[in-house]
Amino acid sequence: MNAALRRAVPITQDNADMDDPKQHLAWALGAFPSPNPQMGMVPALPTVPGMQSELLWELGFRHDPTEQTKWLIPGDHPEVGSFNVPKRVDREEYERWRAVHTDTDASADQWRATAERLLAQLNPEMAQQIAAMTTEEQKAQALEAARENLPPALRRLADLKRKEATE
Repeated sequence: MNAALRRAVPITQDNADMDDPKQHLAWALGAFPSPNPQMGMVPALPTVPGMQSELLWELGFRHDPTEQTKWLIPGDHPEVGSFNVPKRVDREEYERWRAVHTDTDASADQWRATAERLLAQLNPEMAQQIAAMTTEEQKAQALEAARENLPPALRRLADLKRKEATE
């Protein structure tokens, strides 16, 4: 899978590079229990799990799957990207989920489709330019470059939503 596209796919225990300090524990650090039990899990900012994983690696922490008692599966809202809070489940539920969700390329395709839909809403001209590109490598590089414009575009989208709500 293309490196730029892989960054769009959330790191999970199944696709994490356990020899990479930034991924070794990142799959487990994407959300934390809230102090308010009614809130459930709270997502971490997308850049935080990799930084925390690297710090814990440097401090000597390593995952031991033989000691694991809970597993993470994706939450119910893939459309929110990295803010899709995972569910903590027991091994039996994880194995049931895993039996159905085995194709990581399909997951990458789903995340790419979500990124393309968001880009079409936020910057239709750029989305058309990317769609017209002939190779997947060009498209992946252009989508990666578009990430730099995402925060201003999200602010613009939030402003439009507020304006729409007041009309």
